Amino acid sequence: MSADPITYCLERVSDYRDFERLCSALLAGAGYLGIDPLGGTGDEGRDAIMRRDSEGNIIVFAYTVRVDWKNKLKHDCNRVKSKGHDPDVFVFVCTEALSASEKDFANKIVSDEYGWNLDLFDLERIRVQLVGPQRHLIAQHPSIFTPPFFPQLGGQSISESRDTILIDHLTRDHALATWLARRLSLAGFQVWCHGTAPLAGENADETIRKLLETRASLYLPIISTESLSNDVFIERCTIAAIKENGVLPCSCTEMVTKLPSRLTKIVPADFKNSWNIGLEHVLTRLKTLGIQPSLDPDKGRKIALNDYLPTHVTRVIPEPVFANVFPLQLPATMLIFDIQRQLLDTELIELRKRWAFVELNPHRLIAFLPPPPQTIPIVKVRNTPEFLWKEIHSKDGRKTYNIANELARRSLEVVCAQKGLEYCADRKVFYFPKRNSGDWNQPIQHVDGRKTTVQLTGQRTKGWGSQASLFNYQLAPRFSPQYDVDGNWNVIVNVYIRVTNLEGENFVGKEIGRRRKIVSKSWWNKEWLARLLGVVQALQTSEGYIKIGEDRRAVIMQTKPLSWHCPVGLDVKAISAMSDIGQEIAEYRVRDVYEDEDVEQTTDVRFNHE
Repeated sequence: MSADPITYCLERVSDYRDFERLCSALLAGAGYLGIDPLGGTGDEGRDAIMRRDSEGNIIVFAYTVRVDWKNKLKHDCNRVKSKGHDPDVFVFVCTEALSASEKDFANKIVSDEYGWNLDLFDLERIRVQLVGPQRHLIAQHPSIFTPPFFPQLGGQSISESRDTILIDHLTRDHALATWLARRLSLAGFQVWCHGTAPLAGENADETIRKLLETRASLYLPIISTESLSNDVFIERCTIAAIKENGVLPCSCTEMVTKLPSRLTKIVPADFKNSWNIGLEHVLTRLKTLGIQPSLDPDKGRKIALNDYLPTHVTRVIPEPVFANVFPLQLPATMLIFDIQRQLLDTELIELRKRWAFVELNPHRLIAFLPPPPQTIPIVKVRNTPEFLWKEIHSKDGRKTYNIANELARRSLEVVCAQKGLEYCADRKVFYFPKRNSGDWNQPIQHVDGRKTTVQLTGQRTKGWGSQASLFNYQLAPRFSPQYDVDGNWNVIVNVYIRVTNLEGENFVGKEIGRRRKIVSKSWWNKEWLARLLGVVQALQTSEGYIKIGEDRRAVIMQTKPLSWHCPVGLDVKAISAMSDIGQEIAEYRVRDVYEDEDVEQTTDVRFNHE
């Protein structure tokens, strides 16, 4: 065994692809700045090329880990010549330690037989580079320079190579830290995050301090109320701040003044109001410091996706992503109606099926639209009071934003009643009833333009044999209007599953969850998307819209969901093959969701064209 760990590892290279990367990186640092790695099959004897150097020379590169390096040298030279490549310089890298006479022999062969200049990198020449000016490459190639010769902490080599963005945080800030790590990985940066690192068996504090010392190009501590009270965390921040331009606090709290004096002088990346704004601050700082992405975008995406899904169920192929969120337009004004007497509960229930309103008090109602004629005992006035609700913070003690939110929801529920949906007072939803002709099969136009149908009511069976029992299910929309940070209104539509016995009686307690599990156990993203579209398009009052009211008083919801183009997609075939994992996920989802029968069924949905 060699006494030198670098030599030992190079003599036992098992990952040839990573060895090619190491060679190309090492040669780039040794003066061949324009090297273009080729590798793989069909390279015609070339592992890399350089079209022209500063002196106009054409350069070809070849690498080998074979013991019979002479045969490999001749083979590669013959192949390069036979393919018509005529380099001025042939650079050959091998993992054998060559004597002076062997080097002279190699130079003579290449010069006499091919007329090229040879630049030979043998084992010792590589080692000299790796212990000197290019020692950072050791940490960047852990599959070659492996433990125990080159120890690792937190899944990272602790050989010095300041090439990693270090994200430090406490448990409570895990969501923000891992989101930031994945976004930076997607951008091509090499990232280490406390929350996702393999730290089993290690002292986390000592690991982070060591990585700060040897690997961190920039330290990103997540500053929160909890982390500010953790002395060990603050001590790590102080240590990192000793290095000039070595730390950028990422703040999600207003209490940054409690930081040590060395850190309070640094303006933090602001994550308090928007994670995306904080990310922009981080990226700007990285650009200012000259810290460039070290990974190509495809590799960055793969690393980030593997953090989410360790199994390869993703593809670096764009695909559309659809959310259960729909654009919403509201009137600019609200109308106020004073009534002569308080309405009875039965009157309220019937009135809500025809008119969307909010009770400010027992004798005052507020709405976007006038009520249907002869429906409420209005106090007669010459002109109905009207006001611009966005300009007034509150009305009769209620925030106008909350009033608008409730009016939007109730307006959509009025459409439900008009379209023939029935109201379930027990579950407080309008649901699609079974039609006289059978189940409610709704024609839809899918997001890719094709026309199909989807079933909004039906029957399922619980149990087997003599214990089998039929039951009914009906889908129901639940509307949640919201005002987003961009100043636009939209509405989240969740699909609720109402389950009853054959007589139409609601199940109670945990039996609701058990029956809903049976209905939707085989529904995944594509199935939920189709049912979401079915529910929404069944309520259309015109193509692409749900509208109640006219002109400036109309409440209008679009029936095309918000969508984005995601730079990565799901490998449907790989997912479909994971039956055991899928079943485990389904069971886990059942435990978390179905035990609470009031939890809606969908949030965001993803549709893959396959």
